[in-house]
Amino acid sequence: MALWAWIVSSSYARYITPRIQSALDAVEGLDDKDNPVKAVHVRISAISLRVIMTVGQMYALGIWAAYCALRTIRYTHLPGVESKWVYHLLAFFICEGALGYIAQKETYRGILSILHSAMAMGMFVMFSLNPYMMVPIYSWLIRLMKIPGLIS
Repeated sequence: MALWAWIVSSSYARYITPRIQSALDAVEGLDDKDNPVKAVHVRISAISLRVIMTVGQMYALGIWAAYCALRTIRYTHLPGVESKWVYHLLAFFICEGALGYIAQKETYRGILSILHSAMAMGMFVMFSLNPYMMVPIYSWLIRLMKIPGLIS
């Protein structure tokens, strides 16, 4: 899982983050009240684009959190595993480390620029404590990883 953490975090920070940053650069300042373009539809469009990109990033980063939680569940249900908390603690550090690296590479632009990272970091804890919470959102990932018992 540590190898995948490195691959996901470095790939996301190198290829996806710059494209998102350039799209946000294009709409930066359009939602300001001091903007010379006073059209309401321009401000609404800029804010809508920022919200849509935040939700999209939250979903994409949540895939990593769900993957880490599912891998942890798979390993803790193997025969002979006695200390399940060790697996959860190690997976927590690996998952949060990758998400923290991605968050560090992003430019701060207000609450919407950090909300997706904070929510993704919280998703791992949520999914580890209650795996059934990922069923409505990431049921395709559960089927792909063939985790028995989560989807009936």
